[in-house]
Amino acid sequence: MSRGGPTLYITGLGLSPRNITTEALEVMRLVDVVFLETYTSKGPVEFMNYLRSIRNDLILVSREDLENRNGDVIMRELERGHDAALLVFGDPMIATTHAAIAVIAKRHGFNVKIVNSVSIVCALLSQLGLSPYKLGSIATVTYPRMGVLSTRAYDVLGDNLKRGLHTILLLDIRDDEGFMSANEAVDILRRLEEERKLGIVNERLLVIYVARLGWVDHRIVVSTVNNVPDIGDTPHTIVIPGLLNPVEVDYLVHVLNASKDFVDNHQRFIHSLTVENK
Repeated sequence: MSRGGPTLYITGLGLSPRNITTEALEVMRLVDVVFLETYTSKGPVEFMNYLRSIRNDLILVSREDLENRNGDVIMRELERGHDAALLVFGDPMIATTHAAIAVIAKRHGFNVKIVNSVSIVCALLSQLGLSPYKLGSIATVTYPRMGVLSTRAYDVLGDNLKRGLHTILLLDIRDDEGFMSANEAVDILRRLEEERKLGIVNERLLVIYVARLGWVDHRIVVSTVNNVPDIGDTPHTIVIPGLLNPVEVDYLVHVLNASKDFVDNHQRFIHSLTVENK
């Protein structure tokens, strides 16, 4: 497929089979070897089945393969003169893991091509009507590891809210490859609030709950921390708005059917946090 030596195609798949570009399909069909990364993100079963209908010889690669072994399994195929694709759910370069693999391949003298696609970040902002210029740091709500619960998601949320910025919280994947639910994520944030006591996770906090974004049956529900809706099957994401401009308020109320009272109460709460931060 390539000219001028073996090429590694780091290829984004988007959020569902409907998002896969013609370029990504061409890469999948024409390269010699196809790897699928399932560590930084994971596709639902139906997505995996669709990919296998295109290439039934997919090779799954893990965190161990990419981070601890520096992508050796991929580099070996390139050294044999084979073109290879590393398939990634969403957009491929959102995770630093994939940037590191690109650097390793270039240092070995191989060609690298990035095939972009829709990321969860872009899709969320678009579907929720939130300004990308007001997006703060992104964090992942994680399960306890070795009995320790990471506070990073809580700390990022607190910092963003005090600056009036929107927060996207991605949700963890269990070791058995199941997805964290929105209910589990909110429970963890409440536990962290009890520990840290910054007063940011309470009944005034408006939360946008999102399920299966990119799929026909995706769901978006605007509610609060105290009222976690049933949004159906995972994967889930939660978004906490910062200070909202008039257009963002109108979008939440008229397009996403948010309660105007919820939105106004949230606005007053976030404003109080930003004032305290000055």
